[in-house]
Amino acid sequence: MINNKLTNNAPTPTLFSSLLLPGLLLITVSSMTMAEPSRSNSSASAEKSAPLASYYSTLQVYETEGPYHQNSSEVLYSLGLELQKGGQHGKALKALRRAMHINRVNDGLNSFSQAPMLRSIINSQKSMARIEPVTNSYNQLLRIHIATYGRNAPRIGLLLNEVGLWHIDAYQFDESETRIDHLTSAYSLIISALKLSETNPDVAPSEQIQFLRSAALANFHLSRHQGDEWSSSTNSHYSRSADGFATTNPQRTKILSGASFRRGLACHQRIIELTAANPDASLEEKTRAQTELADWYLLFNHRTEAMIQYQQVLAEIESSDQADALYKQFFATPRLLPALRMEQKQGAMTGLFMTANVDISDKGWGSGIDNIEEALRPGQSPATNKNLRYKMLNAIKGARFRPQFVDNKPADVSDVTLTLPLIH
Repeated sequence: MINNKLTNNAPTPTLFSSLLLPGLLLITVSSMTMAEPSRSNSSASAEKSAPLASYYSTLQVYETEGPYHQNSSEVLYSLGLELQKGGQHGKALKALRRAMHINRVNDGLNSFSQAPMLRSIINSQKSMARIEPVTNSYNQLLRIHIATYGRNAPRIGLLLNEVGLWHIDAYQFDESETRIDHLTSAYSLIISALKLSETNPDVAPSEQIQFLRSAALANFHLSRHQGDEWSSSTNSHYSRSADGFATTNPQRTKILSGASFRRGLACHQRIIELTAANPDASLEEKTRAQTELADWYLLFNHRTEAMIQYQQVLAEIESSDQADALYKQFFATPRLLPALRMEQKQGAMTGLFMTANVDISDKGWGSGIDNIEEALRPGQSPATNKNLRYKMLNAIKGARFRPQFVDNKPADVSDVTLTLPLIH
């Protein structure tokens, strides 16, 4: 059963305007690579264009048989993926949209076979900062899943959680009066995912833990929300992305930092219980669960409790047969909290990454912020948003870090290079 501490006074979603930004990873080009003759560049360009030419040629054949030839959809989809690899997201979107249109004509409006196309569309929309279209695409993707599997299918939970986390990212870029709706939407979606996992015995503990971590993250941002948007959002309608996964709650204005702390604390305590009860849980997973409980205390200035918990974790690490690896992973360098903010989805094509050099105190506060830059993925252009530097500054200034530990004691550290995914 779900602990009432997780859901009491829970916020609900409302209409919103979403902001997504592109993101990219750092690459290093050696002087030798830069000095290669133009002949090599021409050869490489020809190799890249060969698959594209093949796709276009195949499409011409199918188009002679009609504009909605079933096989055209698959070829256009493959073409879109190939264009994405080269960072040609505008052309990729055209191909992917055409692929999905043909798919819907042939297989129906709610055909699940269009889901991979929608996901690829979302990737390109993120990379091009197409904010509102991303919102619409996520909503469409959710509707397709519901039409295919039903509203109460456990497998819907992963997508609910994904869309909820997206709202948390978007919240940090939205400066409108309705920005709080991102958080209320996120909370409702994530809690819905958690409820589905709690009521289905076949859901793996790792999936339930994933939703609990997301719920704690949503509570963290709710506790930090500032402004007078609470009352204006109370009577609004639901976000389309959260459609059907919420109930109205006129008591949103009662959500305070204390309530968010208690709900998040219950999430982390439940994670520890699930991890301890799972015979397949690794030592790394158990260490993460215990460490993130200490992180939660530190985030809310319960420093005494945090340090006691950190010391317990360090003692367990020291007595284990993985001491060096676990110490390096969790305590050798400072980590922005909540730790989930620092993680990126494995194999993700998009995101917005910023880097900066920061001094971090033994109490977990950042200062001396310098060298703020956007990190770029191969083949993509920098984001056009002029406020990224200020977003990064605000993210660090208002943040708490798990400090570096030296000889089992928190220590000051200077000039740490921080890479933060602002959009995952």
